[in-house]
Amino acid sequence: MSIRISFTLENDLAHQIEQFATEKRIERNEAILRLIEAGVEKYTEDNSFVPVPRERSFEEVKVINRSLESLTDAVVDLKKEIRVVHHILDLKWQKDQLPVPQETRRWWEFWKGL
Repeated sequence: MSIRISFTLENDLAHQIEQFATEKRIERNEAILRLIEAGVEKYTEDNSFVPVPRERSFEEVKVINRSLESLTDAVVDLKKEIRVVHHILDLKWQKDQLPVPQETRRWWEFWKGL
C-alpha cells in the first residue's frame, strides 16, 4: 500500500536529507524513504529507543501566527467597541449641552440666546 504524505521540514533537516541523498547518489524521495525505514528498524530493534520530542521552529511560527491572528481580532473588536462608546458619549455630551435659561442671564447678555 502506498500513501502520499505532505509535511514541512526545517531548513537544517532538509539540508541533511539533501546531503544524504547526494552522498548515496539517490533522489531525495528515496533518501527520505530509506531514512524512515532505518528509523522504524531502529525503533523495533531497540525497545528502549524513544525519539526525543522537540518543538520544531515552523510549529512555533504557526503558534505565533495563531496568537497574532487572535490578538488582531481582539484589537479589531476593541476598536469597534471604542467607536460605539465614543458615539454614545458624544450623543450624551450633545444632549447635555442645553442653552442657558433666560432667567440666569443678565439683561446685557441678550446675544447669548441668539
